[in-house]
Amino acid sequence: MNAAGEEVLHPVQQAFIDEQVPQCSWCMSGQMMAAAAFLAKTPNPTDEEITAAMGANYCRCGCYTRIKTGIARAAELLQERGA
Repeated sequence: MNAAGEEVLHPVQQAFIDEQVPQCSWCMSGQMMAAAAFLAKTPNPTDEEITAAMGANYCRCGCYTRIKTGIARAAELLQERGA
């Protein structure tokens, strides 16, 4: 929630929506949790770091490019929010 008491999505949630990352959503909860944990440790990741960090997560739809884009966008949102 923000200062006005309004619910605010986590940057990873917002980025995945903005970038239309999910397809079937079979893997999305794990992808999002892994992304949030990764960004907590690496707030300004390179593409290579994102790929390495997410390499153990399987997406049966093959949305890896969209997942990578979503994580990069989430990193930008985190920086904008100063989190």
